[in-house]
Amino acid sequence: MKIYNRQLEKLIVFLHSLELERKDSRMRTRFKNLLMDKLQTVMDETVEINKQYIAHDENNQPIKENGDYLIKDNVKRVADINELMNEAYEVPQDINNREMLLSIRDSVLNHSPATFKGDDADIYDMVCELVEQIEYE
Repeated sequence: MKIYNRQLEKLIVFLHSLELERKDSRMRTRFKNLLMDKLQTVMDETVEINKQYIAHDENNQPIKENGDYLIKDNVKRVADINELMNEAYEVPQDINNREMLLSIRDSVLNHSPATFKGDDADIYDMVCELVEQIEYE
């Protein structure tokens, strides 16, 4: 199952919104924890990218303007962050993840609310496309 870094947060929030019971809820929590670990890594890497582009004075101190750090090359910074967000995270569809992934697929496709509108509809479509990658024989 391939998930892009830019999709992680919306996927986590959507999964959290599902009303699930017992085992399905446990499998969701297990999957969310896996995704949240990856999201934390992405957030840490974003902070590191931002640090690389903070302008410094002659004493190597960060320069602030109006309370915000001065960025020395915002175009490159944004390009680096976009590159990070477009990296894919692969959740292995192996025997260890089988029960969890099949439960997630079923929960999203069969236990989501019946109707969506606006941004929620777009997020639901994205989540469905992600879980439809889950296939076991």
